[in-house]
Amino acid sequence: MDPPVPGIDVGVRQRLIARFGSEVDVWFDELPGVLATLSRRWRFELGSAIPRGSVSAVFHCRRTNGQNAVLKISPDRARLAGEAAVLGLCNTVHSPAVIAYDEPLGALLIEAIEPGTPLAESTTYPAVGTTAELLHSLHAPVVGDHSFPPVDQRVRYLFESSSKLYERQPELATSIPPELYERTYRLAIRLARADPSNVLLHGDLTPSNILEGGSERGLVAIDPAPCLGDAGFDAVDLVLWQADDRATIEARTNSLARAVSLDEERLVGWCVAFAAMTALELATQRGGPPARVAALRELAAQAPAS
Repeated sequence: MDPPVPGIDVGVRQRLIARFGSEVDVWFDELPGVLATLSRRWRFELGSAIPRGSVSAVFHCRRTNGQNAVLKISPDRARLAGEAAVLGLCNTVHSPAVIAYDEPLGALLIEAIEPGTPLAESTTYPAVGTTAELLHSLHAPVVGDHSFPPVDQRVRYLFESSSKLYERQPELATSIPPELYERTYRLAIRLARADPSNVLLHGDLTPSNILEGGSERGLVAIDPAPCLGDAGFDAVDLVLWQADDRATIEARTNSLARAVSLDEERLVGWCVAFAAMTALELATQRGGPPARVAALRELAAQAPAS
């Protein structure tokens, strides 16, 4: 008899439907059988669902050898293939190890990170040395023949996805004018296209995708969306996170650029380019901090008008 399948978090179902449309209902219908197949093949006991993610259904599990693991399964097989590829290249304690991967089923089994608390749930900003160590570890040179998209493709995806927030909440245009959003979008594309480097980027290094790995591992990055481009792109969310004023953003930009040997001018440009998007997303949150939205809007205003 197949083991029972944990219930799918309602929020995960809603987010996947919002991303992939109602056709994902068929994928959810088939999910229990796929999970049962994977648990037999990869020898693990399926645990509770992890209520996160907009691309995958994620589960705790425990292997027969006693190792804790995390199972990700997604209808977006291309996204999961990129994640599996980049995690396989990362030989660092700051990324989870791949245990097993099945491309046709869109399933990825990785080691669990302990304690695994997301940075987004912390009230303490990490030390610059800790952040620098994480970024250094993720930006190792690409070895071998691997095909990853350029960062401008990732930029387009992010801006076009976030622009839909205006459709859902038209009142956001009062806080972050669409014209300002478009100016920062154009700046981001220019930065991406003028990028002289070819670093393999995490591509989605938000505080939600950075876990606490304990004293031996430090910060651990999960859920990559790999692309090739300027290393400064990966630093933006860490610079802007929990920043209530421009002075804080400027101090972080300066210290992180020095610690990671980034081009400070380009890092400032990336922060300006993503300030309006970050402000827009903060403004959608109930009780979103007005000071942070205002500081980000002020930063975004530095984007050239044309």
